[in-house]
Amino acid sequence: MKYQDDKKEAEQELFNRAKDKMESYIKANYNDIEQITYYNDYKINPMGGISVEGYLNGNKEKEFYGLYDKTNDEIGVSSVDAEEKPECQEKECEY
Repeated sequence: MKYQDDKKEAEQELFNRAKDKMESYIKANYNDIEQITYYNDYKINPMGGISVEGYLNGNKEKEFYGLYDKTNDEIGVSSVDAEEKPECQEKECEY
């Protein structure tokens, strides 16, 4: 039982870190982001990354997805339904 609880707690910590990193990534690279809402579902891939999904500015049609790479502490793969900042189009901005 304790192992299961510890594992779930570690996963929740990882999910929270992933959400924080995703928020930084979106705000640094996209225009007009006022609100980020996360879905509470996540998937952990075999390499230790975790998926983060949600929607922007209260519009469920403006979805985003990101895969947080804990080894490099970055968002590796992402899809964001928002307008990129001009300075971030060719190379993603620091976040």
